Amino acid sequence: MDFRERVYRQYLATHLAEGRWAAAQRDQAMWNRYFRVNYLCHLPPDRRARILELGCGMGQFLEFLRLQGYENAAGVDRSDEAVNYCRARNLPAEKAEATAFLSSRADCYDALILNDLIEHMSKPEALALLDACRSALRPNGVILIKTVNAANPILGAHSLAIDLTHETVYSEESLAQLLRVAGFDSVQVFPMNIYIKPHHPLHLAARAFAALINWLWRLLFRLYGRPTTRLFSKNILAVGKKI
Repeated sequence: MDFRERVYRQYLATHLAEGRWAAAQRDQAMWNRYFRVNYLCHLPPDRRARILELGCGMGQFLEFLRLQGYENAAGVDRSDEAVNYCRARNLPAEKAEATAFLSSRADCYDALILNDLIEHMSKPEALALLDACRSALRPNGVILIKTVNAANPILGAHSLAIDLTHETVYSEESLAQLLRVAGFDSVQVFPMNIYIKPHHPLHLAARAFAALINWLWRLLFRLYGRPTTRLFSKNILAVGKKI
């Protein structure tokens, strides 16, 4: 048994230990707000669109899609624990390795979602996956990729070390480059908002403080000769289209 297979057999139990596991199970309402703020405007407006989440984990995004009325959403994950957990919640999930799963599904999907997946891959593996994604999308299909932000001065390096299976981290520049190399068009990268309660005093204060810190970081990066780096959020979301 190779390293990845051994870790993924017990991924949820070992990575989401104790309190984090319980919190992940009960916080669907929080996830719904987070996805609505950061994702909804990028998803197909047609609720009959065929959507696949690669690396669906515990199914929080699949549940969000179901609550939004999407009728043809499903997920795949290589972890037995994750797939069994999703199925116990009546969410359509299948055990599979993402690239292999897509290899026989050309022009099948209107949207592909990769949440917290590509950081678990080497760069050649990530490019092979995005090639398979582009093949599996229908014309005008969209891909959404959420990953940790290597440019975040506080959490960038820690994001690589927090999970035993993390192998690669990306900045907005390298993530956009990866999508373009794979042939995607209209590539954009967005900061992800974690302060999702618009009228909560703590979230209001945190957003104001984060805006100030981000301005200072952008100034410092410019002074160090990196003017193209503009996003310093904890996570970033890349959006690309197959034209």
